[in-house]
Amino acid sequence: MKVFDSKKIVLPVIWVVTTVSLGVWWLFLGLRQNRMATELASRLGSQIDIDFLEKLERQSSMIKMEGAFFLFLLVSGGATLIWLTFREEKRNKLIHDFFSTVTHEMKTPLASLRLQAESLLEEGVDAGKDKLLHRLLKDSDRIESQMNKALYLASLMRSEGLYLEELDLRHWEESLREEWSELDIQTEWKETKVLADRRALESIFRNLLENSVQHGGATKVKILSEPVSGDKIKFRFEDNGKGFSGDFKLLGRLFLRHTSTSGTGVGLYIAEKLAKRMDGNFSVRNSESGGFLAELVLPSYSSQRRSGA
Repeated sequence: MKVFDSKKIVLPVIWVVTTVSLGVWWLFLGLRQNRMATELASRLGSQIDIDFLEKLERQSSMIKMEGAFFLFLLVSGGATLIWLTFREEKRNKLIHDFFSTVTHEMKTPLASLRLQAESLLEEGVDAGKDKLLHRLLKDSDRIESQMNKALYLASLMRSEGLYLEELDLRHWEESLREEWSELDIQTEWKETKVLADRRALESIFRNLLENSVQHGGATKVKILSEPVSGDKIKFRFEDNGKGFSGDFKLLGRLFLRHTSTSGTGVGLYIAEKLAKRMDGNFSVRNSESGGFLAELVLPSYSSQRRSGA
């Protein structure tokens, strides 16, 4: 397994090689000019003052000393920069691996806890305990959602690759409605096939629906897909929630809270980054009715068939 991403070391190495090469070139150029002046003075013989020749010699020594010191600074500074970059990459990898490991380890007991709560609900309990169990299930869903976001955030930081394949949107309708039973999800698929990574597209859908429920207080979401120019497919998510009242340019920035009750911005950040990595784009705004509106543009499956033909 790679300890660091070698691509991030390339730029510091290029910078060091370039600056050191320029430093060496300027040093030899200065020494060459000084040597030419000394040779010219020697040929002129008695017409040149002895003090002038000594001054040329002192300048040559000064160029050598200062040039060597300058090159030493460049090499030592460049080596320090490369070492710091390597250490930071190693540190980031340890942090990402830690979060990934902890998240995976937490999934098993969380799934067990959820299963036990669902079993108790099926057996039937009194009204007070029933309310607590439903709250427990809701909180476990929220924890699981945050863990999935942490996993995706770690994978994005490591620049893990995505697998683009043909996805049929009609197969998702039932699973969406089952997972988000509290939402009235209305779909209209004018274009049914999209070229995308399955887990990435599911993550974008979940983040948007979660945003509508938790932060918008929505009860209904309309999801529309339609073909657009350039062999693209556009998704349009519109809910009947309260929308967003802040600066949309700041929406989706990591860990930036707009109010005391707002989220961390991880969900929308992940949606935007995943869209870009699938050769698409992502934008948000308020709809004319005041709800939250998100648009996701991705390549359609027909674009791959045409390019492969």
